[in-house]
Amino acid sequence: MKTDRIVSILQSPVSVFAFIGGGVLFGIKYPDLSRDLAPLGQTYLSLLKMVVLPFIVSSIIFSVRALIRDPGSSKYLLRIVAAILLVSFMSVAVGGTLALTLKPGEIQDQQTRLEFGKLVARDNGVATDLQMTLAEPSKAPDAHSPFAYVVELVPSNIFNALASGDTLKVLLFSILFGIAVGHVPHTVSASLADALDTVYRACIVLTRWFNVLLPFASFAMIAEQVSNLGPQSLLVMLDYLRVMGIATLVFVSASLIIVSLATGMSIWRVFREHQNVFMMAIATRSSVACIPVMIELLSERLQFRRTVVELMVPLQTALLRAGPIMVYVIGTLFIAQLYGRELRPEELVLLGLSSVLLGLTTAGMSGIVIISQMSILCGYFAIPFEAAFVLFIAVEAVSDTFRTLTLVSTITAATAAVSPLDPRADPIEDLDFDLVSRPAA
Repeated sequence: MKTDRIVSILQSPVSVFAFIGGGVLFGIKYPDLSRDLAPLGQTYLSLLKMVVLPFIVSSIIFSVRALIRDPGSSKYLLRIVAAILLVSFMSVAVGGTLALTLKPGEIQDQQTRLEFGKLVARDNGVATDLQMTLAEPSKAPDAHSPFAYVVELVPSNIFNALASGDTLKVLLFSILFGIAVGHVPHTVSASLADALDTVYRACIVLTRWFNVLLPFASFAMIAEQVSNLGPQSLLVMLDYLRVMGIATLVFVSASLIIVSLATGMSIWRVFREHQNVFMMAIATRSSVACIPVMIELLSERLQFRRTVVELMVPLQTALLRAGPIMVYVIGTLFIAQLYGRELRPEELVLLGLSSVLLGLTTAGMSGIVIISQMSILCGYFAIPFEAAFVLFIAVEAVSDTFRTLTLVSTITAATAAVSPLDPRADPIEDLDFDLVSRPAA
């Protein structure tokens, strides 16, 4: 069919890289026009956000209900905990090893040091010499009770949480409600399960329709990001971004290998199946926005058991925080090296444990808020943070892209490692772009 052929061409790897590269070049050459394209990207993001919450609610409640009736469901929960611990400490190990080996914060070139000073001075109104601008130590933030985060997770009004888009509260409600529905007699809850299944499938169809626009939205969003970022900030933070990029490549490669082993497919085939997920991660820089595409990838294209996938993906999106953990470890070590502060072995252990705990609180946070939380870690080690904060803000778009790619790749790999294959699963492969004219599967 002609429409299918056009969609296939638009979503091919060559087209994906062409739109991304075109967005970068367009953003550099036509910055003003690129900023005018921003509403196109924002419209696409709004379309994605429109389906994310109903997708989460329907898939979680339906899946938890099914798993409650499955005697072997407890083993999946144990595997989730194991995956969270393994991925979290691997994030610390990879990020810490690369930062300590490559030392991105040790600036040898005098001109680069002056550029750092100018960047900080421009946003802080202080002298341009790097040693002077970053001289005052930051104060440790006020301590918060560890139970404060638990209180914030509990929704007092689920409709308010839905209206405000509070993903964590919606996730908690969906899990608890799904457990309750699982204990309702099957004859009573069957109609609700059918309704949730319909909502889920409708969200899948909407997401596929929106994916047709993804290449064009990617071009607009990337061009706008490049036009706002500017080349100077990238140059002075190049070593930090290099370490982040290598760490991301390690996680993406390892994740593709894990999925390849779990499915028996070639790594190249697995990469091709992931292309929509990676492209959406680059364009949106939001792991939550990637949830529908990840579920479709794992349950329909890779054919893992649907009920397990629908539970695992949203749950691990909230709890599997490899990207933020990696940023906290690499970023804190970068600032420490910038000031010539060498952390002792026991301090490195504390940094790793603190980064894991802090990373678990970042679900649903924006990139700027995630970066600002680094002040907590810097405060523990008496490392100045405020003046360096502007440097991270300057390259946040690129750093956030690496962070999101790490998140989505580890989420798909962890889900593939936990969920069993189900070749008899009812695929939605035939739910094509003209599905409105076809009977429901």
